Amino acid sequence: MAGSFPTVSELFAAARRRYEQLFGGDAPLIAVCAPGRVNLIGEHTDYNQGFVLPMALPLVTVVVGSQTCGRDVTVVTATEDADEPHRVDFSLPADWAPLAPGLPRWANYVKGVIEHYRAPPVPGFRAVIASSVPLGGGLSSSASLEVAFYTFLQQLQPDDGDKVSKAVACQQAEHSHAGVPCGIMDQFVSVLGREGHALLIDCRYFKQGGSRPAHRLQVL
Repeated sequence: MAGSFPTVSELFAAARRRYEQLFGGDAPLIAVCAPGRVNLIGEHTDYNQGFVLPMALPLVTVVVGSQTCGRDVTVVTATEDADEPHRVDFSLPADWAPLAPGLPRWANYVKGVIEHYRAPPVPGFRAVIASSVPLGGGLSSSASLEVAFYTFLQQLQPDDGDKVSKAVACQQAEHSHAGVPCGIMDQFVSVLGREGHALLIDCRYFKQGGSRPAHRLQVL
């Protein structure tokens, strides 16, 4: 299967080309990525306080871009299967006003991550997204997008680097803006997964609503 998908290097190269075409030849200054995942054990048990054993995949979402002056944002997806339009332009609200979800649906994941980013205020930026994680294929393309975009924002406006809180913020983004009441598994493994390892999560130790969730993680 892996041979039928672009490599990470190919994705970055394609995203850079698209960025330069759209923005007058300027090269992006930031390039990040985050993986999709497959779950080995425990379907639907992360949000039912059970055990899960996911692992990260070599299929990834990449984000390239640069900071801009002011509060304007432009985000483009190179994923052909994403709903139209493939470009969104909006201004970051002042006075802590929320970013409302809407259409296209793929942009709600981006808006949710901005909304829940842990080191506001986020500056204006331009970005291009490219991904080898199939949409709707059960490989967590949404968490891959959320974590990649959160990582992109960390380069613009660094937070404290706490990985568990990063995963929780991405989960909150999916709840609030995509309307998906997902568990924590996908975001955890996209943030914490290591090549050649699986991540055992005992979700009985994860509690929503606290300032820092309780959890139990083990890399195998």
